[in-house]
Amino acid sequence: MGVDEFCALLNALICTLVVLTLMFYQRGEARHRPSISLLAYLLVLIWASAPFGFLFGLSTSPHWLLVAGNLIFCALLLRHKGNVARLVDMLRRR
Repeated sequence: MGVDEFCALLNALICTLVVLTLMFYQRGEARHRPSISLLAYLLVLIWASAPFGFLFGLSTSPHWLLVAGNLIFCALLLRHKGNVARLVDMLRRR
């Protein structure tokens, strides 16, 4: 396994973690916000393309900077337990 293949595998694993976190989020007593739901849906579609591309051999090798950005987003999403609304609110305050 070369460096490019390792980078692609790592990116696929990170993107899979993001997708699973978003898909299994339960809002509990939080109120429903349609725009946030649409954003979460679009994020799942975007991030799911990387693992499927890797599985079917259709993806190009991602740059390490892309992998690092996906890792940072994944860490932020996990920190907020998959709550996209809290993530958006955190970014909006700055």
